[in-house]
Amino acid sequence: MVLEGEAGHQDSIVRTEYSVNTLIENGVELEKLGYAIANWNRAQAQTKTAALLTQYAGRIELIIANNDDMALGAIDAFRDSKIPKEDWPGVVGIDGTDVGLAAVKRGEMIGTVYNDKEGQAQEMLNLAFAIATGGSKKDIPFIDGKYVRTPYHKVTLDNVDDY
Repeated sequence: MVLEGEAGHQDSIVRTEYSVNTLIENGVELEKLGYAIANWNRAQAQTKTAALLTQYAGRIELIIANNDDMALGAIDAFRDSKIPKEDWPGVVGIDGTDVGLAAVKRGEMIGTVYNDKEGQAQEMLNLAFAIATGGSKKDIPFIDGKYVRTPYHKVTLDNVDDY
């Protein structure tokens, strides 16, 4: 099951596509039972997950959420459903927020993906500095001549304390 952010939003599309493709490329057999647009919102994700729990009772094995808040909304739905924690599906979020990292530590989420906001800020500073000082495009590590990307980092119980 996938909990997507805003409909048509570039991050929603990319995060969903990359997550699903990575699983497939690593030999994970998938059956997409359902998905829901939850607009990056915990309460909406909780409501949508509760509905999907009714529709797919006992069949959901994994929930991929486009952000940690929606992953936590899914967890809220499972908690409210009175399904024992050991019977919850794996839940994965994205962003590595403080609340998402805490959920990983508690064993409620199997992981999150740390979105390196500090690295992004540094790259923005580097770009602004290059522009302000007359630097050229060759001074910036552009991808396809227009993108600067920072790596994401997988966070699990094994390394959550590093974040």
